[in-house]
Amino acid sequence: MIEVQIIRTDVMLNEALALRVEVFVDEQKVPKTEEVDYLDNVSSIENKKVIHIVALFQQRIVGTARLIFDVPENEYPHIGRVAVKKEFRGRNIGRTIMDKLHQIAKKKLYDGVTLSAQIEVRDFYTKLGYVPRGSIYMDVGIPHQDMDYVF
Repeated sequence: MIEVQIIRTDVMLNEALALRVEVFVDEQKVPKTEEVDYLDNVSSIENKKVIHIVALFQQRIVGTARLIFDVPENEYPHIGRVAVKKEFRGRNIGRTIMDKLHQIAKKKLYDGVTLSAQIEVRDFYTKLGYVPRGSIYMDVGIPHQDMDYVF
């Protein structure tokens, strides 16, 4: 069974960052300097700029994502860095992560969320109810499209 937890410690955050490096840097060849940013620290969590979560299977981190609240006023919070360990894909872990992020945003009284989807996985988000917005663009050499989900 998958358990989803909010990250509150450096240790757990570092484990989540290691998974992101595995998925984005090692698998997708995103430069590490582009993968980690100012929101990837406990200070940003404590200042309520971002919430990082992990999906655990038998106490092992198999998925992670973040929900960014450090956005312009009147904009939806931004979901990002959604990553699932390769051998755990196709087991609804991504859906479980997204459901948790939606719950968090709703609890904070937001009307929806937004994200920048890699085109390769855009159908995953469409099945969850996300609607594409705007044109396809390149980010770190990978085609993306913005998508919104209204609660």
